[in-house]
Amino acid sequence: MPLSMLSLSLRVAILRSVQPYPEHSKAGGRKFVTKILENDPNAITPVLETLFAREGKIIQELLTRKKGTTVSELLENFSLNNLASELQNKAPNIWKALTVLSENPTRKKGVHRNQSLVFATICAMVSILRSQKANNFQAVISMFLIGCGSAKREMEVLAHAGLCLSYTATMKHLRALSAEATAKYRAVIRSCMCSIVWDNLNIAFRVGEQRLNSGNHFDNGTTATLLKLWDPYLRSMFTAHGTLPLTMKPPRTSANPRFEFSDDQILPSPQNITELTDCCIWQLKRIALENIGGLEHLKKAFEACPEVDQIHVHVTEQFSLPAMHEEESSIEGTIRIYVMILRHLGVTNADLEKHGLLFNDGDLLTDNLVDKVEAARRNSEQPIEGMKAAIRRFGIFHAKMAGCRLVINEHWGKPNSKHPGSGLWWENNYLNQKNIVAGWQSSKAAPWKPSHELLQISLAAHVVDGFRLFCGQDDLDQWAQRATKEDFNRVTEEVYNNLFSTHAYHKLRKRPHRDTTFENAILYNRDALIYIEIVHAIKAGDIGRVVNVFKVWMVMMRSKKTMPKYADAIFETLGRLATYPEKLRKFFLHNWLVNLTGKPNSFKEIDLLQEHQNFWAKVIYNAKGSNRSWDWLSMITVCIYELRNAMRTVQKNFEISSFGTQHTIPDMTKEVMYLVQALKDNRIQSYVENRETNQYIDPKRDLLEDGSKNLGQVEATVGDSAEAQEESEATERDDYEITLEDLAVDNEEPYGDFDNIMSFIDAMD
Repeated sequence: MPLSMLSLSLRVAILRSVQPYPEHSKAGGRKFVTKILENDPNAITPVLETLFAREGKIIQELLTRKKGTTVSELLENFSLNNLASELQNKAPNIWKALTVLSENPTRKKGVHRNQSLVFATICAMVSILRSQKANNFQAVISMFLIGCGSAKREMEVLAHAGLCLSYTATMKHLRALSAEATAKYRAVIRSCMCSIVWDNLNIAFRVGEQRLNSGNHFDNGTTATLLKLWDPYLRSMFTAHGTLPLTMKPPRTSANPRFEFSDDQILPSPQNITELTDCCIWQLKRIALENIGGLEHLKKAFEACPEVDQIHVHVTEQFSLPAMHEEESSIEGTIRIYVMILRHLGVTNADLEKHGLLFNDGDLLTDNLVDKVEAARRNSEQPIEGMKAAIRRFGIFHAKMAGCRLVINEHWGKPNSKHPGSGLWWENNYLNQKNIVAGWQSSKAAPWKPSHELLQISLAAHVVDGFRLFCGQDDLDQWAQRATKEDFNRVTEEVYNNLFSTHAYHKLRKRPHRDTTFENAILYNRDALIYIEIVHAIKAGDIGRVVNVFKVWMVMMRSKKTMPKYADAIFETLGRLATYPEKLRKFFLHNWLVNLTGKPNSFKEIDLLQEHQNFWAKVIYNAKGSNRSWDWLSMITVCIYELRNAMRTVQKNFEISSFGTQHTIPDMTKEVMYLVQALKDNRIQSYVENRETNQYIDPKRDLLEDGSKNLGQVEATVGDSAEAQEESEATERDDYEITLEDLAVDNEEPYGDFDNIMSFIDAMD
């Protein structure tokens, strides 16, 4: 709008806002100009037009990026506060005019919008009217909207308002960002050693008007991530090419894996048992300190958990790769995926020989298929086609969930049982928790997240009740308030030895009159404590503690009708590790967990990292309607981490404290104490000679004892016999599909967006 069309009062306001330049700052100058304006309102118009045009050009220059600036650099360096400061310094008259126009003396004092952010946004909206290239602000907001999963129509509305780019321009920037990310991960693998992880991705394609060749269907594809390899010797994220040459991998000479090993390398050794026992006792102390209020004074003296093989804290660098419309459920599919990943990385046979060994991570299916490819192509001389560089690892997150189901299924008890101490079903029902389908007879795998939370609540109650029984006083709280460190350690030892150990179970079995309720409680306590130990070992990043639990689980999972596939995987992996040189073994173990934040107790499983990427690709960044395609997914998955960083950048610049709240475990004190009272009232953890309800409660198996009886059955452990295969497929319901609830982001994830996004999804549904 020309200044001549402005009202007299508005032009007076603008004139008042103008800051005279030094050469015009004379005494009485303002009064003189004001007098001129009153006599001839149009006299100042050319002056203001020139002044504002000059500052408008400055704003345009501030919001136009230099030639060669990448989208990644724009997102990384964008700062709204810095822009506001520059605008205030270089365009003072426009800034002052906005200040005067926004002043309202009658407005009540209180919390107002950040004036600088609003003014900077207004200037950015004006700048794009001067030049479509002055779009730094709009480009960042557009990437933010894509990162939030905004629809095309929403972006077009905001684009017409000048807040973001048009959808077409946004796609152009997104393609540029994808190309930059591609160049980045290719440069990474050319410079240092890396590892890869991939996982299956199922996408539902829905068609509005269905036809014979166009209907609703599910497509199976694969997503992958490149990870820089951590050097545990140099403690560096840069591992030079050739550090682990291909010759370091023992050659595959048979279809079935064959390796030499000692019992201590595969089975739990006396040292492993001692280490695991010390860690389990530490877990008892931690749980007691968290749930017994009177022990607050001992928390400062509480030592860290004993270390076994701790991974040094570092920040794992990750690079998402393009999604592939290729299913890995067959040997041919696995080969195509492997070749396709290396093609995306720009890696040839010669490059792979120079690079060295390449760790491959995935779930149990991926591990099994890669093993079969290695066996089928063991005579191939080509590094890629023969997978000569592949060092496979099964996913620890999936193994952890399997261990949780092992405990839940074995100790579930009879559904609808009314007898206290009959199993976890009774405890879950007593706590009025969500119903869970579990038990070995169930045709469906128990859901992990509610099972995990039930074990946390239940085990805490069993620990508190154990301290009540062995503190030596009638009032646990009074003892806790007066307990010394020595008292606390002594009682913890007694609780472990009498309620959480295999020795306590065998001692109880020798009594002339069996108490199956108490026996089952001891076995459950031991098994649940081992599960909680691996959960904390993973977060701590102590891979030695993780392996100690795996060795025990390998024996337990050899029990009939449990989880022989995971027993096979653990056995075979530990067997391969035994044949590796020490250097390769350490690289293998110290890169089996990742840390995205660089903070202590923030490690996570590699396969969980990939599941989180699948969540973002499948739920947040997937296109809508006819735009949904694998071409789109291939482009968008490469940009996942950049788009998430764009979300954080905009949040930070607009001073949004949190885009949701990071997932934390809700307080479970009431549930724990409620269950403690039930354990006390029914004497679940005490020997009762002729307990009436024992006749209704079946004794549980000692999975360690039962599984150890099957270790000598070679074909049931590593073979492919029809009997073993049939038993595995019939009894192990391990086709568990991870749910969104299972992927709740904890503090090992550097983004606090999950809960808010989940709430949005629930609202849309």
